[in-house]
Amino acid sequence: MARLPRIEEPKFDDVMTSIQMVNALNWYHQNVENKDALKYIQDYAKKNKIAGRVDTGKSYLTLAWTCRLRTNGNNVGKSGEDFINTYLKKVMVVDVDEPENVDTTPTVSIQDRLREKVGEIAGDLEGAIDDYVVSGFKNPASPLSIMQDRAKGLHAARLIEIFKKRRIEFDDVLNTEDKQVREGYSNFTKPELKKLIAFCDTIITDAMKISGEAKVNRKKPKRKQKTPDQLVSKIQLCKEDTTYKVKSVPAKEIIGAMQIWVFNVKYRKLGVYHAEDAGGFSVKGTSITNYSETKSIQKTLRKPDVMLPEILKGGKVFLKNVMASIAAKDGALGGRLNADTILLRVIK
Repeated sequence: MARLPRIEEPKFDDVMTSIQMVNALNWYHQNVENKDALKYIQDYAKKNKIAGRVDTGKSYLTLAWTCRLRTNGNNVGKSGEDFINTYLKKVMVVDVDEPENVDTTPTVSIQDRLREKVGEIAGDLEGAIDDYVVSGFKNPASPLSIMQDRAKGLHAARLIEIFKKRRIEFDDVLNTEDKQVREGYSNFTKPELKKLIAFCDTIITDAMKISGEAKVNRKKPKRKQKTPDQLVSKIQLCKEDTTYKVKSVPAKEIIGAMQIWVFNVKYRKLGVYHAEDAGGFSVKGTSITNYSETKSIQKTLRKPDVMLPEILKGGKVFLKNVMASIAAKDGALGGRLNADTILLRVIK
């Protein structure tokens, strides 16, 4: 990426506003090389007597720019301080002291090269996120073009892990009731957070394409992909229940969906599954796979005949809030479907 002419670093006399913070982060992204970002974090850690080194396999650019602003005497506010304290714990690694009289000559292993390459690509993807924010969420860069010809199968797998965590962070901010977490991201509106989540989904999907291509090239002959009908062939569902007057939608609709609503007619349990990532659900045997174990819950209904029709016709806003409105204890979902299960709704 072309760099802007070098000008004086951002400097503010008062507490930085959210707009000033965004502009400052963009200045560093445009004017400073990624390799210098590591030094910024190390300088901040040394000044504040924080032990450890930076794990380059994790996203660290935004943290580096914020640390630099703070080291240069800028007042980044409480949200900025909280951001630094939170993310330093995530990227700093404390190594165990090495015994005396041991040859500590550094060697570059395959894993070291892998981490370095992944860190470099992840840094460029983080830069693309910064550019997207500064542009007012217009004309996002193509993650595939950033990764193509650079990332191989193992690189892509690590990048998927990194940006799944990044997506979860944005999603948690969007849905949290924690005032401190919200304040740390107060410069983003809910629609903007949704756009950041969607951008992370694109990164994950594009990395999956690269990872998938690598697996295909590595394994020959090419394994035939199962159709949705084949994947759900072993699933048993309750096709129709006359007591509650509900029917199951076709099981094949589960494949690739993002949300599933189920109802156990025997125990009056209403459940909702949320997909783990942009790839959506799949099925193995009689169980749903690739769902979030923390977000997928079930509750016992006292009046199923009243609630079930609402579930079937309710819009996205209603479905988002309905589980919280049910006065019952949350229960975990195990993913298994059986002959007592009605597949109420599938949201793509």
